[in-house]
Amino acid sequence: MNEPSRTVPGRWSRNKRDIGIALWVAFLSACAGTFVIFAVLDPDALNDAWVLPWEMGRRLAYSLGFAFLYVVSLIACGLTIFMIRTGPKSGHASGKGRRPPPEIRLPEEDNPDLDIGDIK
Repeated sequence: MNEPSRTVPGRWSRNKRDIGIALWVAFLSACAGTFVIFAVLDPDALNDAWVLPWEMGRRLAYSLGFAFLYVVSLIACGLTIFMIRTGPKSGHASGKGRRPPPEIRLPEEDNPDLDIGDIK
């Protein structure tokens, strides 16, 4: 009997999906951030505030703002995916895979010269 393939045709691997999700979420957050920043700040006002030998037009200001926010958002998405993928395994909260609690011993057992009565 022929065993059917376990992979679904056209299905991306986990890494490709993670990269796609990170790119898309970073794009959406950069769009929202650009909308908020340039709703408050005028690119022409930024041009007047900076003392630079060249003038920055509106399109360049919008592009640089979006690119900066996209890179920051992409780093944040990448770190989030990294933390999710490398986090504790399932069942960790219920105690599976945890180290046993440390054994509690009296200080006199490890150091016979220590006299707790002298401390009081």
